[in-house]
Amino acid sequence: MKKLIILLISIFFSVQVLAQTDSQEVAPTDETSKTNLSGEYIYASSYFKKSKTGVALKYLNTAAGPSLFYGWRFVIYNTEKFFVGGTGFAGQLGAVDSVGTYTYGGMLAGYDFTIFDDIYVEWGLAAGGGGAKMYDSAATNTVQSGGAVVEPWFGFNHKIGEKTDFNYAFSYFLTPNDKYLTGVSFNLRVDFIID
Repeated sequence: MKKLIILLISIFFSVQVLAQTDSQEVAPTDETSKTNLSGEYIYASSYFKKSKTGVALKYLNTAAGPSLFYGWRFVIYNTEKFFVGGTGFAGQLGAVDSVGTYTYGGMLAGYDFTIFDDIYVEWGLAAGGGGAKMYDSAATNTVQSGGAVVEPWFGFNHKIGEKTDFNYAFSYFLTPNDKYLTGVSFNLRVDFIID
């Protein structure tokens, strides 16, 4: 399992490094241009050297029960479509019979592309670590767990303002060292573009 994860991460970053060299200083075309809310064209190349910061909610269904996390994300666009950054979350774990808290953070890399004027697809991979402390009534004790976190995601961004995006995404929250926290999550996020 660990070899598979390392292979996937290596392939992902190799593809992204190649994408960086191919898309530097791209002349805008009809395919790479976007429009703002007033109908003026904004070229995708305007994302060069820009960054986004955002706040997020994550609903995660795991062996520990339904969980709700809140957090942030910060990314910098290295090319018109490729970005790198960091993320962090904290929140409540579990149902009535096993309740606790979890905190995690990590680095991320992603790629987006336009499908309509103000809608684009975003996908990527976050990797980092986290830790949890919870009470498990079935075992009648306090459980401490944690370790590595790998989270691939796929989602859609919608422009809701001149410098504001709304994102919804699905991700697979993989914790290879932890039997409680692996699961599928649904994420909602609002991003703010910083010049």
